[in-house]
Amino acid sequence: MNTTDQKAQAVERMFSSIAARYDLLNHLLSLGFDIRWRNTAVAAFSGGVENKKILDVACGTGDLAMALALAGDDSTQVVGGDFSSNMLAIGQEKVAKADLGARLSLEFLDALNIGHPDGSFDGVTCAFGVRNFADLDRGLTEMARILKPGGRMVILEFTTPTNRVIAAAYRLYFTRILPFIGGVISGNRGAYEYLPDTVYKFPTPDQLSARLGVLGLAEVGFTPLTFGICGIHTGVKPAPTEG
Repeated sequence: MNTTDQKAQAVERMFSSIAARYDLLNHLLSLGFDIRWRNTAVAAFSGGVENKKILDVACGTGDLAMALALAGDDSTQVVGGDFSSNMLAIGQEKVAKADLGARLSLEFLDALNIGHPDGSFDGVTCAFGVRNFADLDRGLTEMARILKPGGRMVILEFTTPTNRVIAAAYRLYFTRILPFIGGVISGNRGAYEYLPDTVYKFPTPDQLSARLGVLGLAEVGFTPLTFGICGIHTGVKPAPTEG
């Protein structure tokens, strides 16, 4: 087994272990801002999500996929995919309760080997998931591959604030308070120590934007949210050039 596969399996085990408390802790530890952030990500699909087929990669328990489905109508098709069966099981219960079956389906999905044909989606998104890809460039390449020409990629991800005062408070909360609360409630402190570690090691917004440009995406942009503690990356797959 290679290093990439080992990392992927370790991440899957970690998220499966905290699935039961995942939604509660997301809302609690973000002070409820995660709901607003996901709604902003939905709004980043310019022109709305009606008549669009959208893939939500690393969907977890399906919060972003559900927000996309709720924002659309019966012409909207959303597919949420994750490699944690525990996360998907909780997501399936939520989808059934919300009666979104006609618009939203959840499936097992490996972000590094997305089992859908080239150009099969009008949009692709990932909320707080690309940071966990065992191979970031491979995952981004797969996300771009399944986009139709003109399709939009929307990535919602944590960043580190540039303001020194906010950055200092953020680091204190992220590295001390969050792991403690997350550990007490989930029973897995390591998972919530992993979170800030990945954020501080992740490429900066400029670096991630550059990677999207290397993939050939056009209209690459970044919008910071909530004092820069997270933000939305966007890009559009251009139509193939003739000749």
